[in-house]
Amino acid sequence: MSEQKFIVYDVETQKTFAEVGGFNNQAALKVSYLGLYSYTQDKYFGFFEDDMQKLERILLTEKPTIIGFNSISFDNNVVQPYFKQLKIGELPQIDILAEIFEQLGFRMKLESVAQATLGEGKSGSGLDAIRYYREGNNEALARYCLDDVRITKDLYDYGKRHGYILYTSGGDVHTMNVSWADEQTITDKLKQAHTEHKQVEVNYLQMIEGAEPERFITNLDIISVSGFQLEVFCHRSNATKVYDVRRILKLKYTGEQYAYQDTFL
Repeated sequence: MSEQKFIVYDVETQKTFAEVGGFNNQAALKVSYLGLYSYTQDKYFGFFEDDMQKLERILLTEKPTIIGFNSISFDNNVVQPYFKQLKIGELPQIDILAEIFEQLGFRMKLESVAQATLGEGKSGSGLDAIRYYREGNNEALARYCLDDVRITKDLYDYGKRHGYILYTSGGDVHTMNVSWADEQTITDKLKQAHTEHKQVEVNYLQMIEGAEPERFITNLDIISVSGFQLEVFCHRSNATKVYDVRRILKLKYTGEQYAYQDTFL
């Protein structure tokens, strides 16, 4: 059985909803640019309106799982009129916004989920993309769209590694479990590292109120794991620290063992 292929994609349009008579006329919005990331090739791709038939041939051959943010209710509907053979909605779908709505009963913008989970937001708005298209600024249009693809990919990757994504409500950070999680999450790996005294390397997102988020990589010896609280010996600062499990973006075992004990007993 062949390995399932995955892509992340996002569509920018030529027109606004106001110009086409509302949300029910999505096909009339027309594609200006479509950004796509292929997990198989670990590469980003871009397609203009004239490239849609080429994209259809690729999707017919690959038959990937489509990952997006509001892709089922929006992006798929904008793209479908360009396809003669493929019904894009029949491909496997992971729509992050659809899952948010199903679980929480309300919608959120990509910006707000990305800020809570990744510490960063979008580089602009859909109206900016329409302006870039009308100005003929294809470089800015592609950059904006592919940045949205990257953020959506990072959200998906975070959910896959942790088993949840983050959102804010009432000033507090909350978790929402996702359906696409790895069998062994980052928390599971941290607990295993603690039990087996395995050193780990993490990409960490440090969030301090009033300061810009900081990302760094460091090796950690795990002292304890309790809920989201992680007590470690941090090799970057050469000191004992308390980190937030939710702020670990990536984790891997270094292959090193460590010995740590609180007392001589």
